[in-house]
Amino acid sequence: MSKPWYYTIGYPVKVLYEGAWRNGIICNGYRHEDGIINTMTEVGPVGFGAARREEFLKPNMPDDNPWIPTKERLPKDSEYARVYMTIKPYTNPGTIKGCISNGKFYYANGKPVQCPVLAWKYLRYPKPYKEES
Repeated sequence: MSKPWYYTIGYPVKVLYEGAWRNGIICNGYRHEDGIINTMTEVGPVGFGAARREEFLKPNMPDDNPWIPTKERLPKDSEYARVYMTIKPYTNPGTIKGCISNGKFYYANGKPVQCPVLAWKYLRYPKPYKEES
């Protein structure tokens, strides 16, 4: 069984320290396996007990699938893609799944989107589960 992300040495994290979220990494330290979580940030080492990790620590993986504003660009004309869309039907934007084909957005049921689409991102499925041998 693998360790949780907060026990993985070198994992990028955000650490709440002195009222600000700071970039850091999980580092090795005294009693690391017993619940003391040690991080190294741009202001130096920061450590705290596992009981406070939900409050002071969160993963910081880069987003390799960013939102793309529709004003910036759409997929290529010949591209058919399953996407997430941020739409603005009335006053509050919402996120839905759908697809885009030849520059037009469609709901998952195939009907065209009539309201403004503010941004989109590719719908990426995780890789299938693979049993360890």
